[in-house]
Amino acid sequence: MKTKIIFAAILLSSLVSSSAFANTGTINFVGSVFDTTCDFIGEQNGAQNNTIDLGTSAIDVVNAGTTPVVDFLLVGKKANGDACEVEAGKSVDVSWIPATGSWDAMGLQNTGTAANTAVKLMDKNSKAFSAFYETVQYAAADATGGKLPFKAQLVKTGADATAGTVISAAKFAVAYK
Repeated sequence: MKTKIIFAAILLSSLVSSSAFANTGTINFVGSVFDTTCDFIGEQNGAQNNTIDLGTSAIDVVNAGTTPVVDFLLVGKKANGDACEVEAGKSVDVSWIPATGSWDAMGLQNTGTAANTAVKLMDKNSKAFSAFYETVQYAAADATGGKLPFKAQLVKTGADATAGTVISAAKFAVAYK
């Protein structure tokens, strides 16, 4: 009997001590429900692909904050090739999250070799996306021909930029409402 009590005490103390080391965390789940199914691709200067070219900028231009703002579109097409139009009186939400790195104070972190640089991703009104602003809503008038306008700019993150590559990626989710 004493052996059972000692065994139970040891088992109980091990359970209590192991629970003191438990960790907690957060799991984020994302999804959407909508009645319009579209495939999206980027478009810059009429060319459709998933790479937006921010061009090549001299270090002094980057450090001065005068790099060009690049306009691009997300173009939605249905399976039959028709444009994904936003119906009158309805809207579409577009959410952006970093696919590489994370948001920093200036935008999408650069995972390339140029130090102190980021990609500033913006909505049609030049409002920058960030950890606090990840979703923009467009009305039918904003999305002619299934094209949703956005902007991007190569920027410095505080300290002077150094020469190298700038590589960033963002995931997007589009929900017609």
